Amino acid sequence: MRLVPFILLLVALKAHAQNLLVNGDFEEENICSEYKVNCAPEAWIYTVPSFIYYFKDRALAHNGEHFVALIAGHAKKPYYRTFVRSRLLCQLQRGKTYRFQCYIKSAHPILDSMGVYFSSYDFLFEKQPYQKIKPSFYFSNGKNKPTRDTGWQKISFDYIAQGNEVFIAIGNFSKRDITGPTGIPLENSFFVLFDEVELLITDPNEVLCKDWRLTRDDIYAEDERHEYQAMLMLKYKTNPPPVVPLPSATITLKVDTFLVPEIYFATNSFTVTKQTLSLLDSISKKIGAATIDSIIVNGHTDSRGTDMANCELSWRRANTVASYLQQRLHQSIISRGYGSERPVADNQTAIGRQKNRRVEILLYKRE
Repeated sequence: MRLVPFILLLVALKAHAQNLLVNGDFEEENICSEYKVNCAPEAWIYTVPSFIYYFKDRALAHNGEHFVALIAGHAKKPYYRTFVRSRLLCQLQRGKTYRFQCYIKSAHPILDSMGVYFSSYDFLFEKQPYQKIKPSFYFSNGKNKPTRDTGWQKISFDYIAQGNEVFIAIGNFSKRDITGPTGIPLENSFFVLFDEVELLITDPNEVLCKDWRLTRDDIYAEDERHEYQAMLMLKYKTNPPPVVPLPSATITLKVDTFLVPEIYFATNSFTVTKQTLSLLDSISKKIGAATIDSIIVNGHTDSRGTDMANCELSWRRANTVASYLQQRLHQSIISRGYGSERPVADNQTAIGRQKNRRVEILLYKRE
């Protein structure tokens, strides 16, 4: 019974990834300034204020209840298309790779025309005709994977940052127009549906900037929709406000690793020896002067024994080490047990198995 919460925690930690976009699943509803109704998603603003693009339908959404729709073309209006934009939580690091992914769906074969555009300025005040803008990438250049039998497809693309990205916009950036009959009675718009939009940090040592929460609050405070948004766009269309870069970029952490070999524990036990305490005291002194972002303690075993027994023993050893360090460093420390999942040597030899039975202390420091 005691092992179950730990296993759930481990799964959650493995599944977590740093996301630079907020409310990408569109589940949080914005209350607009003038009408005081929840007719839009938080953090995302449409380029046509009067268009109703936000839907709540659990049966049609890819996940959850909400999704958004964009117009990629119009049967009677040349080059008519709509976009949705949001602001990033942190500035991207130049040369670093970030993974954009989302789920899309359309009744029309037009998904290759869709793309993503990163900009240093607010896309709401874009002066160029949309068809003249070169996007950061088209969906056709990404990995396209059908999902289930609902028509939704997952798009994934690895993007190398320029370092000046502040806003993201999604829509049809094709130079050709999408027009003519839609094939749907009484419908003139070519719609594309979106859900679960993410921009993920791929470097495991890279984390969100310190003040990302303040940026998130600013993004959520953007409540102008409908007429208020139209007035704002009209005001800045010809004379956009000065570009205000994000306050700080994501941070890449330096990782120091301290190793506690299996010999510092009693056999098949998580009880520490005096030798272990002496080693941990020495590590505490070395850590004390560092600018610490976080500390993670990982436990490992060899492949002998059952998976459940190895998982519990490795976690208990890691937790013992973490608890001792926490008393001296007065900082929250995460402890995890991987059992035999991550060997560093051959489990077929006695020497290899001994190397695999270990506790690793990972110290993440801000450079």
